[in-house]
Amino acid sequence: SRMRHDRARYRAWHEGERRGIVRAQAIVRRRQQQEIYREWHGEQRQGLIDDHFLFRGKDKMQAASGYHEHWPHGRGIFHNKQKTFVNSINEGDHLRIISMEQGGDVKGVFTRLAEGAKLITDGVKKVTGEDTAFMSHPIFGMITCCPSNIGTGMRGSVHILVPKLIAAIGFAAIDKMCRERNCQARGSSGEHSAVVDRIDVSNWRRIGFPEYMLVNDMIMCANFLAEEEDKLPEQKYVVEGSAAADEADQ
Repeated sequence: SRMRHDRARYRAWHEGERRGIVRAQAIVRRRQQQEIYREWHGEQRQGLIDDHFLFRGKDKMQAASGYHEHWPHGRGIFHNKQKTFVNSINEGDHLRIISMEQGGDVKGVFTRLAEGAKLITDGVKKVTGEDTAFMSHPIFGMITCCPSNIGTGMRGSVHILVPKLIAAIGFAAIDKMCRERNCQARGSSGEHSAVVDRIDVSNWRRIGFPEYMLVNDMIMCANFLAEEEDKLPEQKYVVEGSAAADEADQ
């Protein structure tokens, strides 16, 4: 299970502005005794990509917008030793607060997210001396760099193993069922990634609803897909794009 909050403070497109955000967050994390990573070379960088902490860098539109600039000094990742609480700085939004762990303890993941977000918010206020930590609007909610996250700024997701369902009806049909339940389906390695035997299910609504409703959307949709998977007979399914499918074509 994985949940995240996206937060933004102000316009920060230049390297100096992004460095300022990293420095402020570094102070907050040191007070919380969290580890900091700023070097993105070789095995460490690839390990963070494989763990879904760091972007893959394969989106041409993101690259053209300057999304990948100013590494490693203007961006960074902070995390606890267990890597169950991760903060990306200047990656998608100014701050992406992530709580995640293996298994289905959604309540535990959400509790860690809420407690961590409060610690960071209080820390930012103390470091900056300001009354508000992040940009917000009394009607729209949190104002984020990515328009799709305006509102709660929260995305809750879970990876679910549904090989029979993928082979039987295809990813597009699964995504349609998710959309009908206020969720969306993605590849398990992130947006636009390949789908093999499992998918990422998450809420797609951000604005106009409380967080508990968005988490419940995800839970209900994941349970529905699990039930649909269990209805299918036990037999050998070959998922298109998988190693088994490649062997079958030879």
